[in-house]
Amino acid sequence: MALQRYVTDTHTLFWYLTASPKLSPTALRAFREAEQGYATIIVPTLVLAELYFLNEKLQQPLDFALEYQKMAQSGLFEFATLDAALVLLLPKLSTIPEMHDRLIAAVAYREQVPLLTRDDSIRQSGLVAVCW
Repeated sequence: MALQRYVTDTHTLFWYLTASPKLSPTALRAFREAEQGYATIIVPTLVLAELYFLNEKLQQPLDFALEYQKMAQSGLFEFATLDAALVLLLPKLSTIPEMHDRLIAAVAYREQVPLLTRDDSIRQSGLVAVCW
């Protein structure tokens, strides 16, 4: 049986890591599936960079280096690099106006898996499946 795969956006991952009530039940269920070995959460490199800056902006509620190490060793996460092939998908996602959101959505588009996000512009685009 193949594992379910999801792509996460920055806030979704942050809310998971901080056990925030802002995380939707559907997104939490995806992370719980990963914890139980039934799913993998794909983390775009851009999400890691945004997570670092969000954490800094919020006065570092996370020990970023430790959280990254735990994610890398957990087996729950797969990391997707930002490469030229991903950038070349951007024209197909042009209805998503913000560059970072478009790059994150491009990972879900390329992998043909749902994106864990509450972002309205991504959801309204209809270009990728969204779980929220």
